[in-house]
Amino acid sequence: MAKLALPIALQQLLVSCAQLVDTAMVTPLGNVIVSAVGVSSRWIFLMNLFYFGISSGSAALISQFWGAKEEKHIRSSYGVALIFGTGVALVAFAAMFFFPDQLIRVFSNEAPVIAEARKYMKIVAFMGLFSSFNQITCVVLRATEKVNPPLYSSIAAVAVNTALNYILINGKLGFPAMGISGAAAATLISAAVQSLILIIYINTAKQVFKAPPTEFFRLTGAFVRRFSVTCLPVVFNEGIWAIGTNIYSMVFARQGSEAYAGYTIFSSIEQIAFVFFVGICHACSIMTGKTIGEGREEDAYRLAKRFLIMTPLIGVFTGAVLASVRVPLLSLLDIETQGAFDLASHRRLTEDAAAPVTELENFVQSCKKPLFFVGDGATLCYNTYKSVPGVVCTPPALQVLRGAGVALAAKALWENGECVPPAALLPDYHRLSQAERERAEREKTKGASE
Repeated sequence: MAKLALPIALQQLLVSCAQLVDTAMVTPLGNVIVSAVGVSSRWIFLMNLFYFGISSGSAALISQFWGAKEEKHIRSSYGVALIFGTGVALVAFAAMFFFPDQLIRVFSNEAPVIAEARKYMKIVAFMGLFSSFNQITCVVLRATEKVNPPLYSSIAAVAVNTALNYILINGKLGFPAMGISGAAAATLISAAVQSLILIIYINTAKQVFKAPPTEFFRLTGAFVRRFSVTCLPVVFNEGIWAIGTNIYSMVFARQGSEAYAGYTIFSSIEQIAFVFFVGICHACSIMTGKTIGEGREEDAYRLAKRFLIMTPLIGVFTGAVLASVRVPLLSLLDIETQGAFDLASHRRLTEDAAAPVTELENFVQSCKKPLFFVGDGATLCYNTYKSVPGVVCTPPALQVLRGAGVALAAKALWENGECVPPAALLPDYHRLSQAERERAEREKTKGASE
């Protein structure tokens, strides 16, 4: 199991490292640039998930064909997958190259972010065909138990991406400093390098790929339907999940470039863990598929059960490691503002909630950090818990939201070339004020009496 699963997981880990390298390299350029990369990456993420769905469906079939030694069907599956992937890549290219502003505005309306993201997106739009070919070819190789070529090609791609990011973003070795455009160019070139390595391998290796091109695209309607029945549900599942994830990103993007810069940095690190588990799941799919293809269904069931037990345990361990190293890891990055650093490192573990003072007692007693009470209930809360060490009542001038504070915050953003939509300045109350609740109760009573 480890012989197949570990190289696949490591290869997927390297894929996520490419995005982390981009984020890390542009972080010193400021929150606007980081946000621009993050906004563009959400569409690349959506595109890659479609490729993932296609390649996952392919892996499920190809691994079974590999177990049954049906090389003709393996080549046909690879051909259909390339056709589907190319279709997605062309649609993605047209959208990202010709309509970048419309795509960017789905996440952000800030003019500086849109201007920078446009530069990045128009370059990486050309990456679609390379990404499609790379993902599908790597999956086919892994499904036929050739796990090292995808791993080595990913190592080369990450190395090229890192080197070119350093050279093109900062203007080293005689190249001009290209900023965010340099990051995009490095990403595009590294994807092309990986494609070149894979093409050389499949044309020189003596294996299932050694066949005339017509064998890959000599397809029948029955086979395409069989492929679609397996593949399309996975694509649909990944698409729905990606849309939900992107809506989550939209919330942060509309809170300003600082908030979204923090989220982008967090997301890049999160992807390391996420994509590692994608690799483990790919390994499970390939190994169980091959076992089924060999006619050993009971063994396939036991193998899948083993993965079901192992994966959550690895997840708990990985989560604990990331939680413990998040601050030292982020400290290595030159993050522009403390706000972006805080959001990337802490995030919220619980949602805000309206609760009576009596229910706060357990939280206040167990909290190990200083507590600052604000709002119109600050004095009441402080008088209730002032005997608890670390409890602080903020000065009256700072307890409630004031127009002057909003104006000062807006002024600081404006001086940095940032802007905030008016709706973002409105306070977000977790429940109606007492006056509004009393008025609603009076209207309810009046309506009932009439």
